[in-house]
Amino acid sequence: MRNLLLSLFILFSTSVTYSNVIHNSNPVDFNDEVFSFIIKPAITSDYITIVTNSKIKQSLVIKIIDNSGFIRVEKELHLNRQIDVSEFKKGSYLIKIYSGNNMAVQRFYKGRDGVHVK
Repeated sequence: MRNLLLSLFILFSTSVTYSNVIHNSNPVDFNDEVFSFIIKPAITSDYITIVTNSKIKQSLVIKIIDNSGFIRVEKELHLNRQIDVSEFKKGSYLIKIYSGNNMAVQRFYKGRDGVHVK
């Protein structure tokens, strides 16, 4: 009796799983649109501006991290997506941006551009 019940359970579970696969002709795509952002300008001495997809309307949580791993800035941005970095030391920084369940990372450099036009 135990073997019969176990066999029926296995048969039932595989048929339910197989029927769900057949009826769902469109598989679930978890990466419909990847969250991304751009830092403008990537080399700056005063301000950086965060540019995201036009579909992202919610607030962003940002973290700016220096080379030693110390979090220099952690705040929530709404409509104004400009950040003052004039007080930072010269060097490269990582910026992590969280939007809902998504996270993206970019790098920017605080300092002057190395190209000099004469």
